[in-house]
Amino acid sequence: MQQSLLKLLKGKKWYHQRFDGCPMFIGAIAEAETRKESRKPTGCIPKVRVGFFEGGSCDWYLDMNDVMSGAKELVLKAKSDPKLSEKFFRVWKKDEQLFDNFFWGEFPKINLSGLSTQVLVKLWQRYWRLAVARFTSSSIIDHFALGTDELIEKMLKRELKVEVSLKETDFTRIFSIATAPVHQSFINLAEIDLLNIILGKSKLKLAEHRKKYFWTKNNYITAQELDIKYFEREIKNWQRSGKDLEFELQKIRETPRRNKRLKQKIFLKFNLSKHIRNLIKISEDFTWWQDERKKATYYNIHIGTKILSEIAKRTGYAIGDLKYAVSVEIPDIVKKGSPAKNTLKKRRECSMFIATNNKIEFITGKNTVSQVKNIMLGNKSYDDISDVRGLTACSGRAFGVVRIVRSVNEIGKVKQGDILVAVMTRPDYVPAMRQAVAIVTDEGGITSHAAIVSREMGTPCIIGTKIATKVFKDGDYVEVDANKGIVRRIKKYVKK
Repeated sequence: MQQSLLKLLKGKKWYHQRFDGCPMFIGAIAEAETRKESRKPTGCIPKVRVGFFEGGSCDWYLDMNDVMSGAKELVLKAKSDPKLSEKFFRVWKKDEQLFDNFFWGEFPKINLSGLSTQVLVKLWQRYWRLAVARFTSSSIIDHFALGTDELIEKMLKRELKVEVSLKETDFTRIFSIATAPVHQSFINLAEIDLLNIILGKSKLKLAEHRKKYFWTKNNYITAQELDIKYFEREIKNWQRSGKDLEFELQKIRETPRRNKRLKQKIFLKFNLSKHIRNLIKISEDFTWWQDERKKATYYNIHIGTKILSEIAKRTGYAIGDLKYAVSVEIPDIVKKGSPAKNTLKKRRECSMFIATNNKIEFITGKNTVSQVKNIMLGNKSYDDISDVRGLTACSGRAFGVVRIVRSVNEIGKVKQGDILVAVMTRPDYVPAMRQAVAIVTDEGGITSHAAIVSREMGTPCIIGTKIATKVFKDGDYVEVDANKGIVRRIKKYVKK
């Protein structure tokens, strides 16, 4: 490994995310985020992104120096420009529309098996250009989302004079309201549409609903093309739930409007400054933009998997192995069989990549990857720690048994009344989030998935603890005091 790359990894504070993912589709984000271009403001062109891959999961690391540099620049711009987010939307609108049009309009009409291999490779390259151009805004979204939560919290505390005229618990409630989303997520829109079908309020047929939402269970490694039977099961689950479906529909539909009303009351009551109101408005817009990006990543995984499946048939590579290549390698895989099948298998077993402004470099093998990880992160023990602190996303208090979820494959172990603890949550974690009486994450800001969903559900949630998944173990009995942002171990699990 080059010393210059090693130098990029040493002595940094890292922001950690974990999800089901592979180098190919994480590589799209890495390539897009590190790309230099004039549309990105200062601080939003990161020097490095790092991904570790093993067992179908990805540990994704962002340099906090990059994140905070971008966040501070965006906060500064927001001071003088309340329409900052709207300007970003206009700048990226064309690329976003081109990619959406390709997904919904052009791609479904292409008969992949009827293309010559040469044309298939050209299609791959064109698709990838569209995807990367669509995602170059990603670093702006991430740097704002991950870097401004603490800045906004500090500013709000100063303006509300916490510890002088306002209690910490009151501030937690106000902060939760002030940063709540005011737009419907695509997951909620899908739920609203389905409930309208069940209640006979929609002209949409189930087959049309399926066509509209078949991609919603994708993640960064797996494309699941949902069939009509999946949605029939969803309908049966709602009907068997015993819930008042009319009430549930209104609750989902009204939550953003309710958030907006509560927020306006806080603005009026405490006479918040124009700067903090601008930041909160931009945060709302970025929450919507982040959701649109998530939706587009699901589109991307559907298209990419379809083309890779056709390439796999023609080359003899396993589709699962091809996902451990990166896009620039696809033409050589088709033409020359390079990288070799065995190389991709080794990456699949255990690998990492380091993405910089001009390339993605792989390191493979458990021992080598482990050595680099230790250089990058160090090796710290958390055995003596029994409580962690974080940012309250949704206030409340709960007691329960810890269930650490590291992958969508583990969500089934969360039972009613458990405490869900994860590095971060994603849309495919929602079934487990519904079972949990509280949610705790290592990472995530005020626009994170855990923050948004917990508020919608009214479930106590603490985000950004940094170390919850390291401190607690499956079976620990804990108290989640989201009124104060503290998680305490009450009883340690002892294996019998």
